[in-house]
Amino acid sequence: MNLLRVCFLCNEYPPGPHGGIGTMTQVLARALVQAGHEVRVAGMYPASYPAPDYEEDGGVRVRRLRRSAHRLGWVTARRQLFRMVARWSRDGEIDLVEVPDWEGWAAGWPKLPVPIVVRLHGSMSYFAAELGRPVRRTAFRLERASLRRADFWCSVSRYTADKTQQLFDLRTGPDAVLYNPVEFYNGGSVAAESRKHVVFTGTLTAKKGIVPLVKAWPRVIEACDEAELHVFGKDGRTDDGGSMQSFLLSQHNGRARESMRFHGHVDRAKLFEALRGARLAVFPSYAEAFALAPLEAMACGCPTIYSRRGSGPELIEDERDGLLIDPDQPCEIAEAIIRVLTDDHLARRLSEAGRERVRKNFSTQNLLEQNEVFYRRCIGDFRRKSAG
Repeated sequence: MNLLRVCFLCNEYPPGPHGGIGTMTQVLARALVQAGHEVRVAGMYPASYPAPDYEEDGGVRVRRLRRSAHRLGWVTARRQLFRMVARWSRDGEIDLVEVPDWEGWAAGWPKLPVPIVVRLHGSMSYFAAELGRPVRRTAFRLERASLRRADFWCSVSRYTADKTQQLFDLRTGPDAVLYNPVEFYNGGSVAAESRKHVVFTGTLTAKKGIVPLVKAWPRVIEACDEAELHVFGKDGRTDDGGSMQSFLLSQHNGRARESMRFHGHVDRAKLFEALRGARLAVFPSYAEAFALAPLEAMACGCPTIYSRRGSGPELIEDERDGLLIDPDQPCEIAEAIIRVLTDDHLARRLSEAGRERVRKNFSTQNLLEQNEVFYRRCIGDFRRKSAG
């Protein structure tokens, strides 16, 4: 085995508040270390981020530079981060740098002695386009420049690769499509039949589909009075800047409101405990690149309802290992939830089929090997081009 020395840029590495990029980076970084490789993670964090400036996480060396709150602090942050990565590459401490597409952190980087790989998780510009919102000019330019600077680029889904190539007018397609690895859990493979808990996980933003889910909830309660909606994720903001949680609670009263429980941000152990004990999980998202949350629910044996939008049909086969819905149709969301709540056979079938799909297609071991092959190919091709 040839040792890989990989550097990830990540500005949300756990344990502090993080999203899908942070989760995926941690899972892949730990898996690489367990396979005998060297991994370091570097990123820019606000001074208040609840994690040390340096730590070792299962052998992963994590360095957090602190970002100034000054209006132009992000400019200085980019310069600091590049200097550190450039020093590592010149000193021969790393073989490859991987950068997320979000915020375009490789924009303007000069050539380095190692290849730069950009992985598409869904950029700011991508999500704005998917949601039909104006694309911020500065973000678009940085993200486009970062992708064009990359020596290689890959994507967490074919859908996101195709949309991003079109959005940024990239000359060539991705060098690889690499699905995110999903941690697989033993036990709890059958949906909890004695409990009527419905789980949603994710930041409370309109993009995640929490608003149509809450709109659908009274119809669920009418059909299944004992049902409870358990929401896990940090609070987000409404369009007018208010608390999304407060807005959602204000939409209903009586039993519909009483049966909605908001737990805020919790650690992954508590989240997976909730998923293993739930009847089903629902994610009526409007825009995702890969969507780790529904696949984590499936890995826990939790019957899963997901969105027809974006990469949904690429990840889940409707009616076979999950149910797909239109997030713009609260009635359709409610009907899908009611089906799983009231049909034990369907719940068991989706639970077992969902776990099997994750095991076959998204297991950490299988995808680790694909990433190793990709990294070695990038390093080899880069060295041959540099030597030629």
